[in-house]
Amino acid sequence: MKKFLAVACSAAILAAVAGCSSDTTSHDTTASPSTSAASPSSSAAEASPTTSPSPTSAIAPGFPEALIPVFAGSEPTASSYESDGKLVTASMTASSPAAPEEILAFYTAHFEKLGFTALEGDAVDSTPAKDFARTTDSETETVNVSVVTRNGSSVYTVGANVLPATAETAG
Repeated sequence: MKKFLAVACSAAILAAVAGCSSDTTSHDTTASPSTSAASPSSSAAEASPTTSPSPTSAIAPGFPEALIPVFAGSEPTASSYESDGKLVTASMTASSPAAPEEILAFYTAHFEKLGFTALEGDAVDSTPAKDFARTTDSETETVNVSVVTRNGSSVYTVGANVLPATAETAG
């Protein structure tokens, strides 16, 4: 069951980041390489710590930032948001100078505060990752956080499949 949830969360995140949609309200945004956030020549003075709500255009319109807040000091690079009225699927990818363990600890505390249960395991193969689940009535909501390290930076993705009420009342 745990592997199924992990696979389901990962598939949902990949689909959301890829911008897959059917007959739903969907918003997907990816930061352009020409923005100062993505430019390797950006100075440290231009990069300030980011907290939710984020002023960046990498956050899709309607994105539930109370459900998936931006980790302080991170730079969001892409996000997606879909809702069909019965399910909200949202994901965000961001880059941070923080260690993967710090990022996972932040999101673990956040999602546990929202009533999600952290599932066993802290990695998929060698990739730091954490899965969360919560059952409301007969519906199961899931969240996945995964972090990879590239060029000394942590790149993380947080994805959630939740009921609309959860996205609206988080925070």
